[in-house]
Amino acid sequence: MKCHTLVISDLHLGSRVCRRDKVIEVLRRNQFHTLVINGDLFDSNDTDKLTGKDFEILHLLEKITHRHRVLLVGGNHGRKLDILARDIGIELLDEYAFTLGDNRFLCLHGDEFDMFVKYFPSTSDMFGRLYYLIQKIGGKKQKGPVVAKMITKKVLGVPRRQERLALKRGASDGANVVICSHTHIPHMEMKSGILFINTGSFCDHPSNFVAISQTGETELVAV
Repeated sequence: MKCHTLVISDLHLGSRVCRRDKVIEVLRRNQFHTLVINGDLFDSNDTDKLTGKDFEILHLLEKITHRHRVLLVGGNHGRKLDILARDIGIELLDEYAFTLGDNRFLCLHGDEFDMFVKYFPSTSDMFGRLYYLIQKIGGKKQKGPVVAKMITKKVLGVPRRQERLALKRGASDGANVVICSHTHIPHMEMKSGILFINTGSFCDHPSNFVAISQTGETELVAV
């Protein structure tokens, strides 16, 4: 696929559920001018959890920075390791706004709309530790952890709250396309004249990314 801007998110390098081969496939098979990693490139702040395949991905990203612009929007996981991304030429941003064609885009990770991450960090951390425990006993395909995370976020109402507040933020910033991630639940819907997109993650089956053409046409792609 050929596009102007490619948006991926929630790679969670270092985690058991990262679909590393799919990350490499998407980066190698698609042609783009700008690559946006919309949060959570790393899963934790522990470099010991990074695998050889994770470092292969980082090396590939470094090669891409020599030819194209690569940006990392801050997320809520592994922020201390974002310095590794900066050191290989990736730009670090809190959010990213840009215009293509007639569309004004705003990329946010979306964790700022998650009340549990924002106001109850200890509760969020507890759920995180429980999730990692499930990962340890989740088997090779890791279907249990993925399902558990999606059910938890849906029950807590995080996706609905994220969409509502992201649309409000987009309207105030003059954006007519808002791209979030964080929930790991891919979604694309037009509301009140603004297109809301959640890119999903590269921890789930299928994984998803967003391709944006030079004229601003947007597609949510599953791999």
